[in-house]
Amino acid sequence: MFQLLLLSALVAQGISALPGHLRPSPSLNARIKRDEYISSEGYQISGEVENGTSKARFDIPTPELTLDSKTLFSLDAPQIDTINGSVFDWWYFDAVSETNPDDSFVITFFASSWEAFPFLNESEPSVLTAWVWASFANGTVFADFVPATVATVRGADVAGTNSSGEWASTGVSWEAKSEDLSRYEITIASEKMGVEGRFTLSSHVPHHLPCGIQEERTTLEVAPHIGWVSLVPDAVGEVDVSILGSKLKFRGPGYHDKNWSDRPFMDSVASWYWGHGRLGPYSIVWFSYFSLEDPTNTTYVSSYVAKDGELLVSACNSSFLSVRPIGSPGTTGGRYPPRVGDVPDGFRLEYDLGEGNGQLNVNVTIRRLVTGDEEYYMRWTGDLTGEVVKSGDERPPGTCAGQKTAKITSGLIGVAVLEQFLLVE
Repeated sequence: MFQLLLLSALVAQGISALPGHLRPSPSLNARIKRDEYISSEGYQISGEVENGTSKARFDIPTPELTLDSKTLFSLDAPQIDTINGSVFDWWYFDAVSETNPDDSFVITFFASSWEAFPFLNESEPSVLTAWVWASFANGTVFADFVPATVATVRGADVAGTNSSGEWASTGVSWEAKSEDLSRYEITIASEKMGVEGRFTLSSHVPHHLPCGIQEERTTLEVAPHIGWVSLVPDAVGEVDVSILGSKLKFRGPGYHDKNWSDRPFMDSVASWYWGHGRLGPYSIVWFSYFSLEDPTNTTYVSSYVAKDGELLVSACNSSFLSVRPIGSPGTTGGRYPPRVGDVPDGFRLEYDLGEGNGQLNVNVTIRRLVTGDEEYYMRWTGDLTGEVVKSGDERPPGTCAGQKTAKITSGLIGVAVLEQFLLVE
């Protein structure tokens, strides 16, 4: 899902921006349709900040409680009709090695100014940038970006292309290889970044919307003014790239989502925790968030769990998920609600899996800082350990009649990618 760490060696590049920020191809209508996205349409986004107001899509019609291809294309489409200086929209892809989570790879396609999302490069004039982050088992961490002159995002308007995005002149693009958006291929050929190769995702789990699919109309807001959809909550990710001459090749849990907002990031976020991973047969995603302007200090959450590819939980009720930081004694790492500068050692996740399925308890141990300033933003790879606790019905000798015992399935292990933003002093 989100990104930071600007290396001092990076030099901002100026570009020739096009007028009219978000616009369809010449033969198409001029705005994103609020309730539908015709799969034959494509949208062009220029690198120049657009004047005027912007509108965001924060819900979709779901009369059948299903996500057909047309709806899926709408979710992978731009969700902002005009990219002015106060809004952001991005497409995020990642993978982490299943055998050594020190190996990881992230690529994000941004349509945002620095004013809207100040973890980008302040001196870069284009609102279109493709960012790459990578970590290697030898301890090396890489971060770089390349600006685009124009971006094109389209649905199934070209034979064999179900959903795709190209940040022109960057050498970086993504393309869905299946109509149900279960398979993606990201290609990179950037001389500027020194990155070349391919990254694929093959999903085996259902898609995730913030509160699951709701009757008649489904919200896309995970919190006020924050849109989020996870089109690939868990996948087999395969990375085969060369970065400044060093080979990074691995297989492991992969992921794709997108975020957007109709106002600046710093106007909305007090804190957020996000992550995804796989442990044993369980695929998990978590999102826990405090809003900057909420006097009630409401915890906004989104919970996702699938087992062996079958969906167990896709909900935004806070009773289904608890996310708490874990810190070392004498530090503020475990403080909750968190504040700027809190650096946890890990997190404790508790998922309610629904009636009869028990509770999934997960300990996340932070392993590698991939990017961040260790104050306002951090993204890590991590190790997962977990157990499932169910209420048993059988009474062992010596227990009272009617007394239930816990059935515990332990020994679950896995890997994760996770991050936090902390914006309150």
